[in-house]
Amino acid sequence: MVTFLCILGIIGSLAAIKYRERIADMLGTAEWMDYVGGPYNFIIIVSVIVFLWSISALFGITDVFLSPLLWIIPSGIRGG
Repeated sequence: MVTFLCILGIIGSLAAIKYRERIADMLGTAEWMDYVGGPYNFIIIVSVIVFLWSISALFGITDVFLSPLLWIIPSGIRGG
């Protein structure tokens, strides 16, 4: 099931990059999207994050890929 969702995430992110103009027209423009370059760049950023997350989950390296985030999370959450 995880493999299927990872492949679906990869295909979905590539499709979102290809059809970003149509998706941005459906979403519209929000004021906060101007901080990341508008709706087109927002879709690209989200698609790249989903793509990288799907690849790392597919190969089982999310702990290595996301380990720098442990320095941001307070120590009470990670049990240390």
